Amino acid sequence: MKKGRNKNLHIVLLMIITIIFVAAGYLKVYFSKTNFEEIIFYVRSGLDNGDMSVFWYAVKVCLPFIIVLFTIFYSLFYEIPFKKEQTIIIKNKKIYPVRFFKEHVKGATITLFVLSLCSISWSVNLLNYVIYTNFPSNFIEENYVNPKETEIRFDEKRNLIMIYVESLETSLFTKEQGGYWKYDVIPELYKIYKDDDTVVFYDKDISQTSNMIQGSSWTTASLVANSSGVPFKIRINKNGYHSKNFLNGSYTLGDLLEDNGYYNELISGATTSFGGLKEFYKRHGNYNIIDKNTLKKYDLKMKKDDKGKWGFNDKYLFEVAKKRLDVISKQDEPFNLNLVSIDTHFVDGFVGNYSETKYKEQYENAYATTSRLIYDFVEWVKMQPYYENTTIVIMGDHLSMQDEFFFKHRVKDRYVYNCIINPRNNIGKQKNRVITALDTYPTVVSAIGGNIKGNKLGLGVNLFSKEKTLAEKLGVKKLDRELRKKSKFYNDNILNDEYLKKFELDKKVGS
Repeated sequence: MKKGRNKNLHIVLLMIITIIFVAAGYLKVYFSKTNFEEIIFYVRSGLDNGDMSVFWYAVKVCLPFIIVLFTIFYSLFYEIPFKKEQTIIIKNKKIYPVRFFKEHVKGATITLFVLSLCSISWSVNLLNYVIYTNFPSNFIEENYVNPKETEIRFDEKRNLIMIYVESLETSLFTKEQGGYWKYDVIPELYKIYKDDDTVVFYDKDISQTSNMIQGSSWTTASLVANSSGVPFKIRINKNGYHSKNFLNGSYTLGDLLEDNGYYNELISGATTSFGGLKEFYKRHGNYNIIDKNTLKKYDLKMKKDDKGKWGFNDKYLFEVAKKRLDVISKQDEPFNLNLVSIDTHFVDGFVGNYSETKYKEQYENAYATTSRLIYDFVEWVKMQPYYENTTIVIMGDHLSMQDEFFFKHRVKDRYVYNCIINPRNNIGKQKNRVITALDTYPTVVSAIGGNIKGNKLGLGVNLFSKEKTLAEKLGVKKLDRELRKKSKFYNDNILNDEYLKKFELDKKVGS
């Protein structure tokens, strides 16, 4: 009886080991740029309103590998008879590799379990996370410029429309355009790049725009970094990060514009309760937030065809944006409208009855459709009476997490799409600039009429100035390493969350 129970427990443990091994491989192949900090953030903040298709896609991909690997493990321990065992001869000695599993069940199982934990740790860069978060650095403190204490004068107050496009990167340009595709998937977005009234900051090639760095590699982190000039660095503890004091010590673009008489509004295709976006936008700039849960408040109705995976689709997003612009553009104060698209989210994006169908892969059709929708929206804005006094910023929130999609096209260097349309000073295409999400904040302030003493806010630099960015001074890799390190200054002065302070106090009392 005891022997049978032990065997059942051992089989369960083998299944757990198998799942860990396969999950590690899946994460490394499909999400090579996903870091441990991102995983921790979503575990802490909750996965409510997340798209379950991501989970089921992982199950579909992993299940065959789980079956095969578990069969191998089970056979090694229970099925392969010694008589059929293959031998390995080393220095005239016969080695029986399979016999080890049968004769040393406990040792072999522990070895497999340890190896599985090592593999999952490797796949999410856990070792780097542990090393860097326990390696204190003064880098942020030495380079941080507090926006609240910086002299900023607005010569004019241009309206602002910021479009955050899910997973938009310049890899999707054709090879002739500096990308990696053999055919044109997002021609409209490339056309916007080339327009005379568009400013693009890039390195050697026009496709080499914004570099993704630590603390900006998922949607919440990206929106934080782009609007505050600092990376989103979190610590592991008890709470889900839905605090009303979200990044309490930061002074963001939303805060600055609210203090200067702007009306702030956010329209998100995804539900803003996911990832803490609602708390961030409410705390910093007191944005009026429109997502699927607040449509009725603004006399908006979502039909069946308007739905997407995470809330409402991109087609409806821009329809809502047009309706809201007709309202807020008539107000006395200047407006700041942020749009967050979602149709190009992994896995494979979302396609509706309005979507392109000319490409073999659904993800390409999703990108092609969003490209067209953005272009049509921008052209519509250009026809409105307020456009002359309006600046539009279009940027990807981060690189796509569906790495295998880009591996197929042999994509190597990847950059986040980024451009500014109709800024105060149209300086055209600016070559030899190495930029990151940190530089967006001061650059946007300058684009809409602000003069910044010193041309720095947070860790970012106003790209309309000749000031060098941190990425240009240090290189992207070194900057990324520095941002990964533990920063007491960041925790005390930027994160500055009362709940986290209480947790640290409780931790000291309990020790």
